[in-house]
Amino acid sequence: MSDRPTAIDLFCGAGGLSRGLEQAGFNVLWAVDSDTDAIETYRQNHPDTKYGAEIGDLSELEPETAVKNIEPDDLDLIAGGPPCPTFSKIGRSKIKSLDGQSPESDDRHHLYEDFLRFVEHLTPRTFLMENVTGMLSSTGANGEPIVNIIRKQMEALDYSVTVQKVDAANFGVPQHRTRLFFIGQRDKSDRIDLEEWETHREPRNETERQMKQRDGTEKSAESSQTTMTEFGVDVTGFNHEFQKHPGDKLPFVTVADAILDLPPLSPGGGMPPKEATEYTVPALSEYQEWARDLSEETEWEDATLSNHSSRGHNHKDLTLYKILGEGVGWNIGDIASHLDPYRADIFPDSYKKQNPKKPASTIVAHLQKDGHMFIHPREARSLSVREAARLQSFRDSFKLPTSRTSGFRLVGNAVPPLLAQAAGKAIRSELL
Repeated sequence: MSDRPTAIDLFCGAGGLSRGLEQAGFNVLWAVDSDTDAIETYRQNHPDTKYGAEIGDLSELEPETAVKNIEPDDLDLIAGGPPCPTFSKIGRSKIKSLDGQSPESDDRHHLYEDFLRFVEHLTPRTFLMENVTGMLSSTGANGEPIVNIIRKQMEALDYSVTVQKVDAANFGVPQHRTRLFFIGQRDKSDRIDLEEWETHREPRNETERQMKQRDGTEKSAESSQTTMTEFGVDVTGFNHEFQKHPGDKLPFVTVADAILDLPPLSPGGGMPPKEATEYTVPALSEYQEWARDLSEETEWEDATLSNHSSRGHNHKDLTLYKILGEGVGWNIGDIASHLDPYRADIFPDSYKKQNPKKPASTIVAHLQKDGHMFIHPREARSLSVREAARLQSFRDSFKLPTSRTSGFRLVGNAVPPLLAQAAGKAIRSELL
């Protein structure tokens, strides 16, 4: 019998939240979703977790049907991220374009109520609900802020509730991704403050913006640079062990820290090949070493790399990608209208090349459509699925056994595992 705290994951998707909770020491007993590709991905990466709701969706299931053999008061945590298109800026714009439909009329606007239905039935000691910060500007039918409405519904179930806005970059995720966490607890102890668990911060100088070199990297290795130290400095730039008040915070993990060890997909400068299946250089940064997730017995030269494939691009896009500077984006109106890839009323950006010296911009499910907002910092192409997963803090051992399009969607919708791990560790340490 495990002495680890128990949890279930609702609207689990590919399993980013589950993976983080497992890394925080939780035993995730059940996961629930209805997306076929999410089910297959989750099962391959979480073989010990039982799975519910393969047919239909959560709104059609009673808790005792979706998660069997769990009685009220048995669980330590119910976690989940109800789908959020009616609260996000992109989602609201898309819904409004459908015959004038209002976001509030969309059935998904109230999926959080299914989450609360499970909380009411199973009465866990704590719960964690993740959603987009667009909730902060959303209102109900009577004009009351939706966050206040949800909090009141949670408190009516006899929980004290903390609502907190977090940025994943502050927890070692190489991406700026702001989200809302609703954290509920049945007892009336002090409320949790996730800021006290942050491990990373804005860099203080140009040196801290460089790639954080892995301990043991050969500094005199021959390359196009004089030494490897021109990539960065010999400091530890990644911390994935979370504790309250961690002391000195580290500089943000950057795009370079996260993905620049992955092999190029367009080495000849032409239309890029579909994928690379092996590493070609050792890990150069602390984060890359962690992300590769290799056993002590496995040499990096013998390891297999999965999901590192890029979509094809036409020559117009490749040309525009090539001439963009690192970290530069062209907004609507900066280029000729016939070159704009997006409608101006939905997306503020046209093209965006990621900056290797900063965390990435928010990885979104729209990557399944195109990659214009996620251009590789050094190559004339958009990101691969593996690169997007790395920027979400999925390790390379996490497989996405789906099409590339579906892989982008699953990764973009996921809770970053490192962010979930930090929240899980805080809940476990302070509330359980």
